Amino acid sequence: MARGQAQYLRIYDAAATYARWQGGYPGSTIVHDGATWSWLAFDCESLTDGSGSDEGGTSVDLPATPQVVAEVEGALRAGRLVTIEAYEFDTLQPGATVAPIADQTLVASFTGEVVGASGGVTTLTLELGSSLSPVGAQVPPRLLTTRLVGVPAKLFGTT
Repeated sequence: MARGQAQYLRIYDAAATYARWQGGYPGSTIVHDGATWSWLAFDCESLTDGSGSDEGGTSVDLPATPQVVAEVEGALRAGRLVTIEAYEFDTLQPGATVAPIADQTLVASFTGEVVGASGGVTTLTLELGSSLSPVGAQVPPRLLTTRLVGVPAKLFGTT
């Protein structure tokens, strides 16, 4: 049995998905989980090697193409979410090296808000983390609307 791995990166918010990239099937656009995923050579090693994917966040290295830069800038401005999933599969099964197979196994997943980005001419590093304060139980600095949290509870009582 030969094991392969594919990673999937999705940039989204409550209203829409802005980008779906996969790093397991080079040069191919594939269908996974009912959606179309374009190929992009990105790297999120901390997701699977356990070296830093904690409640504090993680980082993803992306090629600095114009499309990627535009998506990252939009995600940073709007505080969008990113989910990265890593799946493992048997590369000897028919079709496994061409497209996702039915019995691939989810081995790691991380969801975080885009909190920063840096990079150079060829590489862009996307910083993902929590928007929650690391100290205390505080509401993150966001405008809470009924679209985000639903109808707020109304407390009645005597004083």
